[in-house]
Amino acid sequence: MFSFIHHFYAAVNQNLQYKIDNAAFERLAQGDEEAFGEIVHYIYRKLFPFVVSLVKSEEEANDLLQEVFLKIWVHRSSFSSINNPMGWIYTVIANTASNHIRARLRQEVRIKEYRQRVSSVEVMEEQLDAKFTQTLIDDAVNSLPPKKKQVFLLSKKEGLSRKEIAERLNVSENTVRNQLSDAVQFLRERLNYNGDLSLPVFLILYSFV
Repeated sequence: MFSFIHHFYAAVNQNLQYKIDNAAFERLAQGDEEAFGEIVHYIYRKLFPFVVSLVKSEEEANDLLQEVFLKIWVHRSSFSSINNPMGWIYTVIANTASNHIRARLRQEVRIKEYRQRVSSVEVMEEQLDAKFTQTLIDDAVNSLPPKKKQVFLLSKKEGLSRKEIAERLNVSENTVRNQLSDAVQFLRERLNYNGDLSLPVFLILYSFV
C-alpha cells in the first residue's frame, strides 16, 4: 500500500500546476456547496486522467472519483482541522483506487473459477449423456432376437467385418448383411417407440447399416 500511495503522490505532483485556495476548504467545512463544486472540479480536471491510467477504465475512474467526492462531502466538517486537505484527499483517492483494483482482481478470479466450474459441469454432463446413450442402446440390444443380437455384437463389440462374421457363424455374407440390417432397424424402431432416439443414438446405429 505504501508504494502505491508513494507512486500516486509522485504522479500527482507532476500533474498539478497550481493548488486550490485553502479558503475553499474552510468554506467547505461550513457546508458551502459552491466551494465543494470548486474542489470537485479541480480534482476531476487534474486527476481524472491519472486515475484512468490506474484502473484502465474511464467508467470505473468516474465511479471511483464519485466515491471520493462523496467521502469529501461526508467529512466536510473535518476540513477545518486538517492541516493538509489535499494530502488527505490524495490519500483517499489512492486508497479508493487500490480497493477498486483489488475488488476487480477478486472479481476476475471469481469469474475464472466460475468458468472452470461451468466447464467441468459441461464435461460431466457430456459424459453422463454418453453413458445414458450407451445404456439405451445396450438395453435395446438385449431385446434383439438371439441370432440378430449375436451378429450385431460381433460387428459392434468385436469390430468384425461381414465376411468375418459369416465365416465364424458358418453362414452366408448375405445372411449376415440381412440380420445386421434387421437388427439396426429393430433397434431404431424400439428406441423410437420409447421416445429415446436422439441424434447421437441415431449416428451410432447408422454406422452399422
